[in-house]
Amino acid sequence: MRPIHRLTQLSSHLVKAPAAAPIKAAVADSSRPHTTASFPSSSSSSSSSSSSSSSSSTYKVTKRDRAFYPYAIDIQSRWADNDQYGHLNNAHYYSLFDTVINTFLIQETGLDPNSDSQGNAIGVVAESGCQYFSSLSFPDMIEARLAVIKLGRSSVVYQVGIFKKLASSEAQWKTTPGSSPLSVGVFSKAATSVLEPVDEGDIPKVFHVSQLRADVAATGHFCHVFVDNISRRPVPIPGKIRTGFELLQVKP
Repeated sequence: MRPIHRLTQLSSHLVKAPAAAPIKAAVADSSRPHTTASFPSSSSSSSSSSSSSSSSSTYKVTKRDRAFYPYAIDIQSRWADNDQYGHLNNAHYYSLFDTVINTFLIQETGLDPNSDSQGNAIGVVAESGCQYFSSLSFPDMIEARLAVIKLGRSSVVYQVGIFKKLASSEAQWKTTPGSSPLSVGVFSKAATSVLEPVDEGDIPKVFHVSQLRADVAATGHFCHVFVDNISRRPVPIPGKIRTGFELLQVKP
């Protein structure tokens, strides 16, 4: 299978990456996205008053939480990533999306960008978008997390979460190494996983509080459409790659 290329003009509704303009302020989160998992908030370990303790507090796992994503890699930020405002420029986040997605495809689904033996199917980008919540800057260690929120016959939509890496003393959750000794990514449970869903009542037991902080720096969606390399007509997602996508499927 040949390398995955960005298609600059796939359709009239192509969403392009924003111009490389600096982020001047974090985007306010006016409405949290809907998900199916809710559970008592672990942030209120003691009641401050009888009135507040009488009402049960709930928390919804969303794309802003680490618990939403079943796959993650660490990426070291670089000195050149900072712009004149002293933080990662907004356009750089799309490079982080490419990095975590293609790391997964190469290391966990067997994609070989330099081989023609994997058929004529190639993945092209049909749409992408990003929403910013807070800034990152060099020398932050970045945690890029990945999920699949829609899987079709010939297309897949990823959800990506970009976080500042937590200190080792805070990152207290169980992870599973990738399929190869050389894999840099790790897998972990996701609150709304399709293959291994977590019962609502068990969520406080499964997820450490550090996975539920809603402390994402940026979230983005990214759509790959698999097409024939010659005709550019949609084709089914290759079987091994589809199997990998199924490991990442969550309920959005």
